Amino acid sequence: MRKTILFFLLFVSLSAWADERGEKRLERISRHYSALGNYSLSFVLRAGGGEQSGVLVVEGNDSYMKIADTEVFIVDSLRYEVRKASKEIIVDRADAYEKELLNPLNGFSNVKNDYNIEEVEADGRVAVRLTPKRSGETLYIVTAPDGESIAKVKYGSGDNTAEVDVTTIRNRREPLPRFSKESYRGFELIDFR
Repeated sequence: MRKTILFFLLFVSLSAWADERGEKRLERISRHYSALGNYSLSFVLRAGGGEQSGVLVVEGNDSYMKIADTEVFIVDSLRYEVRKASKEIIVDRADAYEKELLNPLNGFSNVKNDYNIEEVEADGRVAVRLTPKRSGETLYIVTAPDGESIAKVKYGSGDNTAEVDVTTIRNRREPLPRFSKESYRGFELIDFR
């Protein structure tokens, strides 16, 4: 009985240490991107046997993302999602989307509420595993060799896996692309504000 209790206490203390290491790693990643100031990163999304290139541009609390035929502008606390294929513009409050994991508006600030956090190894590199507390997919944030920039994000399981590979990241001096309704004449505007 005594050995069982000692084993349990050792397991609990090692689990707490793993969680603390994972949280510290996420903080380090967040500080790294905050220190960049204005930046852009290019990525490749692989899912369902397909591959799409995209870009994310961040300027303070504002951002712009483009992947395939979809553009997302977050400007002055508003989110404009432009879907070119369906000729729709969806307008909403940006804070309604703050639970999106990689939303530059909040970094990783709310992750602890929704995920169990562990530092692990994935693809031979230091990674953070985020396991949902309620439902959803487990995510792996795989770091580059520096241990603080993101090389890859993996999520899903089986046939429903997706992977985002960061291909380049750079500081940005050019202005952030801004939403302009005139650029999308003939699009239907759906306003959820």
